[in-house]
Amino acid sequence: MNSNRRTYCFPNFVEALFIVIALFFLEYLTGALIAGLGTAAGLKKMAIADIARVLAYGVGFAVLLDQNGLTYRGLVEGDRFSWRSTLGLFLLPVLLITPGLLVVENLLQWVTVQWFPLSDARREAGYYFITDGLSSVFLVCVIAPVVEELLFRGIFLRSFLRQYSSSRAIVYSALIFGLAHMNVYQFVVAFVVGLLIGWMYERTRSLIPGMLLHAFYNTAVTLTALRCGPDVRAVCGEWGMPFMWYPTALAIGVPGAWLLFRLLGIKVPTSLRS
Repeated sequence: MNSNRRTYCFPNFVEALFIVIALFFLEYLTGALIAGLGTAAGLKKMAIADIARVLAYGVGFAVLLDQNGLTYRGLVEGDRFSWRSTLGLFLLPVLLITPGLLVVENLLQWVTVQWFPLSDARREAGYYFITDGLSSVFLVCVIAPVVEELLFRGIFLRSFLRQYSSSRAIVYSALIFGLAHMNVYQFVVAFVVGLLIGWMYERTRSLIPGMLLHAFYNTAVTLTALRCGPDVRAVCGEWGMPFMWYPTALAIGVPGAWLLFRLLGIKVPTSLRS
């Protein structure tokens, strides 16, 4: 019996929500304070946002790590393998499942837009957010996967797994991850991705697989945006990508998912074995 799951550990679900809100305001305040210096130095808005996020999350992590008696190395590495071994094991399967995940998320986005229509202005704003120069790409594809995994899985989910059942902890961390994006469109995407990454973390106790998936997925989204442009539906079809991408994603995603399930110790159904 896992009685330790009901033992209080900082932060719990409610405390994690307040931490996310506090970090949002800290990041906003930091960005406002350095905006003048950044502009004078010739930096773009997204470059200033990069610096603000790193500084704000750095302060937040310092406090949270101290509260939990952790180090960055202890936060990232798992119990089963070294980070190099984990990276080598998970790089290929995570890369293979990324196109399939992008297809699933595009379909979910399409359904969400049917319920909550997206204006052209908001669609273009989202496009320019992730494609506005190298700083935007760096923020979306590198900084966000690292700092968000450190926070949402490394600190929040790590704590939740000591207080709640595994399934409940994973759902809680994915829910907070989705809410942190502050709009219904990204909430749906982040929640589903958060469930998958949370499951991977629960199995490995390492942030490496989640960082890989997060980075690969964000990179795939960025490349799709660059390929299709702001008017996604007109260029790439109603569901956000050319039709031929779907069978390709399925063809490479199935072996990738099989490898991932094997690595995580999940029994693969006989029908899927070669």
